[in-house]
Amino acid sequence: MPIDRPETGLVVSYHFLWARENDKGEEHGRKARPACVVVPLTRLGDDVVLFPLTTREPGPGRLAVKVPETERRRLRLRGLATSWILLDEGNRDVLPGSFHVEPIAHDPLVYSYGTFSQAFMRIVMRTVAEALRARQMRIVRRET
Repeated sequence: MPIDRPETGLVVSYHFLWARENDKGEEHGRKARPACVVVPLTRLGDDVVLFPLTTREPGPGRLAVKVPETERRRLRLRGLATSWILLDEGNRDVLPGSFHVEPIAHDPLVYSYGTFSQAFMRIVMRTVAEALRARQMRIVRRET
């Protein structure tokens, strides 16, 4: 089912646009990947920030949080062995209504994998707050 109201920790299938791709003038993410929705605390209307999940271990200097095995299994993130949420770059988009969200490959009527636990999201949000204070985050504004 489509996303009605995004909530912090929701994981969706999303065509994430990396900052380096945006810098080259690209407008669309190259492939759909799981992305974690973080609803900002400021009043941005329906805008949210999405952070990508990856199976590649983050390199030195990258800001990321490792996704615990229990969270990965609970959301049925198939094919993702060890995974991380990268928190030094995100996409600002509008949910619901983004054209960059797509159904999950194994079920064309489902748009989200589920929601990370509140306990895990507290760790993520604390890391996001630190990144914002240190100005270590790059946000790409998506056009819908």
